[in-house]
Amino acid sequence: MKYVILAAGLGSRFVAEGEMNPKPLVGILGQPMIGRLIKVLMSCGGESIYIVANSRMHSLVEYLEGLKDQEGLPLEIRPIVSDNSYYSLSEACAGIEGKFIAMTVDSIFPTEEFRRYADAVASMSDGEVLMGLTRFVDDESPLYARIGASGEVVDYRYGGEPFAEGTIVSAGLYGLTGKAMSTVAARKEYPKSLSDFQRILAAETDIRVVPYEFSKAFDVDCGHDRELAEKFVREVNGE
Repeated sequence: MKYVILAAGLGSRFVAEGEMNPKPLVGILGQPMIGRLIKVLMSCGGESIYIVANSRMHSLVEYLEGLKDQEGLPLEIRPIVSDNSYYSLSEACAGIEGKFIAMTVDSIFPTEEFRRYADAVASMSDGEVLMGLTRFVDDESPLYARIGASGEVVDYRYGGEPFAEGTIVSAGLYGLTGKAMSTVAARKEYPKSLSDFQRILAAETDIRVVPYEFSKAFDVDCGHDRELAEKFVREVNGE
């Protein structure tokens, strides 16, 4: 499986707390979160891993280059400057053929569930995408998903109240295809963000957006989140 990691953000909440390292290098159980994530993805059949990294974070780019050279990992490192998460995704997956799974660098999830998810993405058709969802809500402004009568995701809404059909939110895991990316890119209106990209896929294209539910998945935005993540990966993933 091909994987994409988005690591071009600023990590502003960590910066506000006085964290000196770039967010992708913040430790989870004593190892940089991006290094830990790469290790997890390699254990889940990682054929190649494409990473967009903030080019202004020189220590991050150097760390990734070191992993690639010293450990022989199949990393494609793409330094960029971006304040648009959709742009980061489009730059990360440029030139990728077939199916892939994208995620942000701070994604935390049960490894065994993710392994099954990767198998499901490998089996999906070219006209659909498989979007990770969870009923675990840990964000003040989550991206709510609406599941239609057919069982597909038909809309997304950022923040506010959940849809009447029930509370389920994006898990930050995106099983995509080149067709899905080109379909959105062909539109006149450029997506404002990754959440806008998901809404467009579900509500404004003929791509079939299939939900895949995780028992729990979340991201790490601050020191408190890091403590929760470390407890989670110990108890659930046995790390």
